[in-house]
Amino acid sequence: MNYSAYWLLHILYALTKSGTVNTIDPKFMQIITVRPAYLREILLLNQAAIPHVNEVDQEFFHQQLEASLYFRAILLEGSVKAFLLGMSETASYQSLNFLWFQERYAKFIYVDRIVVDKQFHRGGLGRALYTDFEGLAKERGCPMACEVNIRPPNPISTKFHESFGFCEVGQQQTEGGAKRVSLMVKDMNDTIL
Repeated sequence: MNYSAYWLLHILYALTKSGTVNTIDPKFMQIITVRPAYLREILLLNQAAIPHVNEVDQEFFHQQLEASLYFRAILLEGSVKAFLLGMSETASYQSLNFLWFQERYAKFIYVDRIVVDKQFHRGGLGRALYTDFEGLAKERGCPMACEVNIRPPNPISTKFHESFGFCEVGQQQTEGGAKRVSLMVKDMNDTIL
């Protein structure tokens, strides 16, 4: 990154933190493949997003460095501000929501979680990660699948996923009824069973 681009990114970051700018231009976002050095920041972001994502420990994320199909993050000023963890349909993963899709779809890629730092909600970071992940779905010729909590409600996530072209294909309760999720798919190539 050249000197002027660095300062422009710095100014955009500062304005976003102050609430003056809502969206960061994607060309200033650095999307990286997650490495062990970023796992602590990712864990802290994940914890801040509970109950909209499940609580997991750092060992879970460490295992996903090898097991996941997609584990990427967005860096701003060298810090993780968002991440997306995705799996293929063949993953050995025991999430009830993942298993729901695995029982119904021959081929798909699954968003296990996407987390964006609260200071950057509606800043385009989630959309940038989803666009990157969508490229993988197009390459593989398969739909993208995810779930969004409806109990407890997560209206920001529901609206985001609907705006990105996801449609509800089912619902289920998890955690002994404490949670209810909307199971959503974005069909890329009409590959649904």
